[in-house]
Amino acid sequence: MNTDEAKIINHAITRYLARREHSYYELLQKLMQKGFTQALCEKQLDLFVDKGLQSDSRFLEAFIRTAYHNGKGPNHIRQSLKQHQIESVEQEAFVNNEEFDWFVSAQRVRIKKFGNELPEDFTAKQKQMRFLQYRGFEQEHINEAFSSSSESL
Repeated sequence: MNTDEAKIINHAITRYLARREHSYYELLQKLMQKGFTQALCEKQLDLFVDKGLQSDSRFLEAFIRTAYHNGKGPNHIRQSLKQHQIESVEQEAFVNNEEFDWFVSAQRVRIKKFGNELPEDFTAKQKQMRFLQYRGFEQEHINEAFSSSSESL
C-alpha cells in the first residue's frame, strides 16, 4: 500500500465530510473517480467509519431533513436514497417520523407553486397533481392537499 495515496484519500474524505454529510457509497464513488483502487478507498473509508467520522445514519437523517424542507415527498426521498445504496428499516422509520407532516408539506408545495386557490377545472387539477407526484408525494398526500383548506398551515 502506498502511504502517500492513503494520505491523499484521507485528506479528500476529510474535505468532503467538512462540507456536508456523505454516504459511504457516495464517498467511495468520488474517490474511485479520482483513480484510486476500490480496495484502498474502502480501507481508508472504514477507518473514518470506525472513528465515527462518517456515518450513513447521519447522512440519512441530514438528507431526509433537507429534502423535506425543500418540498420533496417520501417517494422522491426513497428513490434518491437508493442511488446512495441506502435502503434500511432505519430509513423507513425516519421517513415515517411524526416530525415530518407530509400532508402539510404537499399542501405547502402546491400553494407555493400554484397559489392559494384550488383549481376549478379538471385539467388544472391534473397538472397540479402531476407536479406533486413528480415531487415525490404519495397519492394520499396529494389528495389531502386538494381537500383541506390552507388555514391549517
